[in-house]
Amino acid sequence: MTASPYVGQRLSYSGASCTVRYVGPVSGTKGVWLGVEWDIPGRGKHSGTHQGVKYFDCQSEYSHAGSFIRSSRPVDQPVGFLNALHQKYASNTDSHVDQTPEQVIEISGKVVEEVGFEKIRRQLAALHELRIVLLDGLCVAGLNARPCSWDSQSWHQQIKRVEETCPKIVDLDLSRNLIEQWADVLGISSALGMLRSLKLNGNRFRDLSLPVLDGVHPKDIFKGVTELCLDDTLLTWDEVVTLATDFPCLNHLSASSNFLTTLSLPLSLSNLATLTLETNSITTLSSLRPLTHLNSLNTLHLRSNSISSITPPDSEPLLFHPSLQTLDLSHNAISSFSFITILASTFPGLTSLRVSNNPLYATLPIEEGYMLTLARLSTLQTLNFSKITVPERQNAEIYYLSRIAKALSATPLEQSTAILAEHPRYTELCTLYGEPAIVRKSADGATTTGKNTLGASLINFAFYLTPSTPTGRPEIKSSTAADPVPASEAVEKSKLVPRSFTTYRLKSIAGRLFALPPMHLRLILETGEWDPVGGRGEDDRWSVSSEDDDSACENEGDETRSNVQGNQEQESREKGKWVRREVELVDGTREIGFWIEGREAKVRVEWRDEVY
Repeated sequence: MTASPYVGQRLSYSGASCTVRYVGPVSGTKGVWLGVEWDIPGRGKHSGTHQGVKYFDCQSEYSHAGSFIRSSRPVDQPVGFLNALHQKYASNTDSHVDQTPEQVIEISGKVVEEVGFEKIRRQLAALHELRIVLLDGLCVAGLNARPCSWDSQSWHQQIKRVEETCPKIVDLDLSRNLIEQWADVLGISSALGMLRSLKLNGNRFRDLSLPVLDGVHPKDIFKGVTELCLDDTLLTWDEVVTLATDFPCLNHLSASSNFLTTLSLPLSLSNLATLTLETNSITTLSSLRPLTHLNSLNTLHLRSNSISSITPPDSEPLLFHPSLQTLDLSHNAISSFSFITILASTFPGLTSLRVSNNPLYATLPIEEGYMLTLARLSTLQTLNFSKITVPERQNAEIYYLSRIAKALSATPLEQSTAILAEHPRYTELCTLYGEPAIVRKSADGATTTGKNTLGASLINFAFYLTPSTPTGRPEIKSSTAADPVPASEAVEKSKLVPRSFTTYRLKSIAGRLFALPPMHLRLILETGEWDPVGGRGEDDRWSVSSEDDDSACENEGDETRSNVQGNQEQESREKGKWVRREVELVDGTREIGFWIEGREAKVRVEWRDEVY
């Protein structure tokens, strides 16, 4: 190394960048050593300790990010901003053309003209027209190859050269370089009046002082920038806030992989719409309380933290502005559905949620976890990048309601208030789908079912399939027998069906129960009631005009009905006068509750060969 090393210096060895944390001797060795913290922790061997002696501390929390390196070891040469720009976008243009000015390309003995390559070279060389510039990982040290004072003449000359060379840059990526001073970022940006996106990920700043260039405030320099990325810079939240405040029009801020645990200062950014804090060390959402005042924040990315709670016990409720609609909590430590439930009151405007890869879902089937999550959040429209359809929401909410009913049924009545407190949507869901059946065991072992419940709206259908007609029906499989049931035998099955179902759906259910085509089935409702048929004898009077005759008819009818109820055997012997009432459930959209008043129904299923 030609210059003396110093703490905070950014170096690169064989393409691997690091920060000097210690300069000096190491016990048991000779010469000067550099204690460095690698940007990629896997390259290190320790955390600054050698043979029990602590020489330096690493900013990162990795235990193997540090190493000792001889100060005489060759380093990768740092470059200035413009040198890196020429190196990537214009270095090979002239030299390549000069080396082969008359190169001829032959394919299978035929001369092919080289078309388009020269045009590409000219475009790359036109640095003045560049809009998107990616200089990541090129050992860029700043405006110059070596850090220098921001008030020096050479520093200001470099700013002028940048402005003359590439004034139209809109998107600039300087990630994973060797920039130490924020003043260099300020100087480069001051020359780029059209700059909108600035990425500085992976740089480790030694000096964050903010110079005033020619009387121009940093806010005027960064006024056009709408995206700022400071991932893996090991900046504290206070430092992030200090820097971001000078970007008045910032729309997207990213500060991931900085080992942040809590946010101590609020952000004064009226236009901030997206904030990314992924891969930090946040354990509770209450650590983000300073963000609740942001009325423009729309998207919050918290992926790969250690979040397991919303607020500590006995703390104030957390309430974000309704403008926040998109939340990413995937790859965290969420282990309870109570967390999901409280999200509804914490983020009242939430419409899109990502919550996959949390311990909560490790033991649940994917579909069940999906349903129990969306059912708790009434405003949710997208879950884990999947658009929630109307049928999906209805099915999920009905299933969730049944789970609540199961929990209520398993607890004594006096504890139901505590159960319902855990499910604030219960009343709303009961209004939408009806109150579920709550069946509790009484002291004598009997069960009770609540009135006006979902269970009360179900009809217990007893289907029985008649033996085969002369033309025969297929054999069907029985759920209790290994061999198919012969067509000559009757088969009985039962099923609970909502009153709101139509005949079409009821016939479909019967078809599934007996494994027969629904369109070949006739459904006959056996009411169990009796109807009169034919004549009623010589004394029957069906058409009379006098009041006496009316009374006589009523008395006779009463006597007849009394005989029917009191002596059914005699009535059955009087053939042709009384028959059991049967109703065919014809195909249509009418609800089956139109025909059935009680909660029990017996339906005869007949096979028909022809389909009408």
